[in-house]
Amino acid sequence: MNHYWARFEKHNKDLFRFDTRVYLRPIDKPCKEDICIGAIIGKNPGSAQPSDFKNATLQPINLGNDKFLPIARNIMIKAHEKAGINLDNCPNKYIQILNLFYLCDNTLKDAITKIKPFLPDHPICCSENKKFNFIFYSWGGSNAGINTFKNRFLDKPKTNRHIWYDKNCNKVKYVIPQIDDFAKHLIGLSHDAIVHGITKKLKETQ
Repeated sequence: MNHYWARFEKHNKDLFRFDTRVYLRPIDKPCKEDICIGAIIGKNPGSAQPSDFKNATLQPINLGNDKFLPIARNIMIKAHEKAGINLDNCPNKYIQILNLFYLCDNTLKDAITKIKPFLPDHPICCSENKKFNFIFYSWGGSNAGINTFKNRFLDKPKTNRHIWYDKNCNKVKYVIPQIDDFAKHLIGLSHDAIVHGITKKLKETQ
């Protein structure tokens, strides 16, 4: 049983991660009845690896030193508890992890360099076509190397419920962020600072 699942592909010897799911309760394997509760948008996948490099379908993730996915799960569990939602009654809930681009590298500078040969038609996760109950933006501050990747999420939002933590004013916001806004990354963000905001969005979807 595992909490963290994704599909991995090699493109020109670079590893890409798609359809990343963080299940709030461990599962044996994903199924069509699973429920996506919302999405988090990060920069790019970090150091987590496939558990089986020969498997092209959804598989458990080997986290390695990746802290982002466990932090996302812990925050979502706290928000459900605060909202009074019993996860035992619905064990197959997951949060979808989207990225500005999907090339795996735990060093953003190196990832930006590696993605350039794929532009402008870099591989995109088909999960981006879904409609989400809410989206949490966690892509950090303005960065010339990644700002243009934000446009596809801002031009055609896949939700009407937005949430992010504005690092510049230390405040949760519920409007879609702009490219130059500082949407604080989950790593280093106090859980207490964001849990109440996500709880609010969860209650709106009940």
